[in-house]
Amino acid sequence: MKSLTKLISKSLLAITLMFATSFAANATLINIKQDIIGDFFGKIGSIEIQINKNQLNTGVLDTAFGDEITLVNINLSDLYSWGDVFDIFLFEVVIDSDNIYAGIEFFEFDGDDVGFGPLTWSYQMFYEAAFDFGYLEVFDLDGNLVEFDSFRLGTAQVVSAPSTLALFTLAMAALLIRRRRIV
Repeated sequence: MKSLTKLISKSLLAITLMFATSFAANATLINIKQDIIGDFFGKIGSIEIQINKNQLNTGVLDTAFGDEITLVNINLSDLYSWGDVFDIFLFEVVIDSDNIYAGIEFFEFDGDDVGFGPLTWSYQMFYEAAFDFGYLEVFDLDGNLVEFDSFRLGTAQVVSAPSTLALFTLAMAALLIRRRRIV
């Protein structure tokens, strides 16, 4: 009975911390993540962008016009295990802030993978939601086409950053509690 009481009190404390964290940040950041699904290769990777909550319901946001949209991650590691760190030359993205659950409407990406010297590859991507079509081209340093695939984006996953932080904190607390019990 004593251990059940401890468990309930620790659970209530964790839930309180989680809600305190998520309500504390009104100017929260919102992450929008979508899978990149190739027509030939299947899932190629994912793209994740971030906007401020105060940008919601302000219409179309476009980095080409100076709107603040941050690229959190573009990952092609489902296609190539090393395709997760890029030296980015061009990134443009468009979203409709009135309907962020619709996801990315347009993006263009141009970058090189990092750390391979003469084996560095260049990646070019283009996507247009109006046609539900995009393409990926991969070139070696000599400009030879290494890979090509057309793709579409999966369903948008919208997560506010403080909620993610709260869940991470809760998981770390659970691991700490578990470790104390084992020792």
